[in-house]
This record gives sequence, structure tokens and C-alpha cells, in this order.
Amino acid sequence: MISLLKQQNIFIFLLFLWTVSIPFKNAIYQGSIITLIIFFVIYIIKNRDYNNFKILFYKYKDLFIAFSLIILSMTISNIINDVSKTEAWHLEFSYIYRYAFIFIILIYFYSKKFFSKQLFVTFVFISLGIQGLDGVFQSITSYDIFKHNIGNLTDGLSGVTFNRNIFGFFVALGVILSFFLIRKDNIFNKINFIVFPFFIIFIFCTLFSYSRAAWVSIFIAFSFYIIMNYKKINIKYIFISGIIFIILFFIISNVDLLQNRFEQLLKGDSSLRNVIWLNAIELIKEKLIFGWGLDTWKNYGMKEFAGVHNIILEILFFMGFFGLLAFIYFFILVIKEIFNVKNYVLLTFVVFMLVVGQFDHSIITGKTYLSPMVILMFFVFVYRVEKKEKIA
Repeated sequence: MISLLKQQNIFIFLLFLWTVSIPFKNAIYQGSIITLIIFFVIYIIKNRDYNNFKILFYKYKDLFIAFSLIILSMTISNIINDVSKTEAWHLEFSYIYRYAFIFIILIYFYSKKFFSKQLFVTFVFISLGIQGLDGVFQSITSYDIFKHNIGNLTDGLSGVTFNRNIFGFFVALGVILSFFLIRKDNIFNKINFIVFPFFIIFIFCTLFSYSRAAWVSIFIAFSFYIIMNYKKINIKYIFISGIIFIILFFIISNVDLLQNRFEQLLKGDSSLRNVIWLNAIELIKEKLIFGWGLDTWKNYGMKEFAGVHNIILEILFFMGFFGLLAFIYFFILVIKEIFNVKNYVLLTFVVFMLVVGQFDHSIITGKTYLSPMVILMFFVFVYRVEKKEKIA
């Protein structure tokens, strides 16, 4: 018999592996998902914790309905269209076990006090910190530590992700997370002697990823946060923000490549995304209700481009208007929850995820986008566990 403490330690180890391996998308990432699910099933059966699981399930029945509608829309789209029986159905199945199951596992074991939010934030910070350090190493040596991906200050840092936009996405998340960790505590708190240097590293990596999607998303996300918290803005924050903007302006003005990317952004240069989007819209019109089915962009879309590069158009293309309504319903639940708990830090992350998704990533196939989304959804909805009746 394995003691409760050992079971807890095993889970924490698996959670750490999953969190750190998300940007890598490697065998450790996939293996940690499967192992977490197996551990969860064994724990439930062994402890016959069915009643508590039912109580927990009842707390989240609206989420279950919303997710079921998303899966239903995927199923209908796959059935009525000529899709790859291997890839399309695998994507739908993956959506369940990679994301829904992991969300359930996180909520369940949090309710059992196997881990704390602070510990999970630490794991997330470590995961992002590894990416930041890898980016700095790549900026010096022109290849990253783990996969020897080529990247530099001329072409843009890409870290382990092979892609500067995906890398920019992770380090931009690091900017936001470290900002709120610093803001939470006194600047001279010993924790911030660790966090603040990483804050600088994340800003550096975000800038030199040359990911304009990450730049825009950070700006809009922080703008929303300021609007929602305008009453709390004081001279100190204005002063610190002013210093940061002056430094960024100085760097951009004195680095030609950064200045060129910024000028492209101001001119509305979309790197052919407007062409992709117009093509997607024309195809969407042909199958407006249920879409073309999962994994069909490579067959019917612009084959020279990997994806739609816009999560709203992507949903419409794959799953049609029915799928979009299912996602909108889920999004309404998220926003409602955030305003119920009045945690506008979470809204900042949600805004960032939504904005960056308008230019890059995939809400259907993107492991590097959807796994961080699962983590964000955990922090949004975990408050239900903490109020009223407790899970034994």
C-alpha cells in the first residue's frame, strides 16, 4: 500500500513534468499526460471516491455542458464531411484526454489538497523561466540548449519551439506572470530578487523573438488591466511604467531590426495573414453551419500555410457557426466566473490568450496554446472548490 504522502509526491512530480514539458511537446509531455490520467483513475478506484467526484462534477456541470457542445460540434463536422479518419478523429479524442481530462485531474487533486495554487504557479514560472534562459543562451550562441534550434538576434529567437511566434508566446506569458508576481509583493521581498531578473529576461526574449503578435497581445492585455483597475493606479505605477516605456523606446530606436518590425506593425503588414483570412472566409461561406471538419485546412485551404492563423476563423472553418456558438458559450462562462471572483489578473491572461490567438496558434490542434489555456482555466474555475461545501 502506498501511503497518502507518497501518492501526493508522485502526483506533484507528474504535475511538474507535465508543466515543464509543455513548450517542448516531446515524449515527456505526452507520457506525463497518460501517466496523470492513469494515476487519477487508479486513485479514484482504489479509494472509491465516487461520491466526492460526483459532488465535484456537479459544481462544474455548466462547464461539462459547454465542453460537450464543443465535442458535439466536432463530431457532427467530422461525420458529415470527407475528413481523414485517422487525423480528424484523433484530434477530437486528443481534445478530450489532453485537455478536458487534465482540467478534471487538476481540479480534483486540488480539492484533495494534493497541491496548492502557489506551488502550481511556481511550476509554471519554472517552465517559462527555462524558456527564457534558453532564449538568452540562443541569443549568445545562435542555437538553443536542448534541441540546437538555430535562432539569433537577426532572425529572431525561437528557443526549443522551432518558431519565433510560439517562443514569443511563452516568454510573453512570462512577462505577464512575473509582472504580477512582482506587483503582489514588496519590491524588496526576497522572492522578487529571483523574479525581477526573469522579468527582464522575459522582456528581452519577447522583444527579440520579433513576434509582433506577442507585442500587441501584451500591450492590449495590460491596457485592459489598467482600465479595470484605474482606481488603484498611483504615482508609483505611473513612474515605473514610464521608465519601462522609455527603456523600450530607446532599445527599439537603436536596434534597426526591432525598429523595422515595429514599423511593419504600425503599417499593418500582416505577413500575408490578410490573404489567408480572406481565403478562409470564402471557404467558410460554403459550409457556414457545420464547417469542413477537423484537420481539413491542408486539403481545402491554402496548403502553403500551416493554418488559419486566427482562432475565430479556424473554429468557423473546421466546425462552422455551431462550433463557434459552443466556444462562445464556454467563453461567457469564463468571463462570468472572472467577474464573480473579481480577479482581473486572470482577465489579463484571458485577454492576452484571445488577442494572440487572432494572429497565431490553433485552438483545435495547438498543444502549445491549449495546454496553457487549461492551466488558465484551472485558475479561473478553482474558486468553486474553495467556497461553500468542501470536498472531503
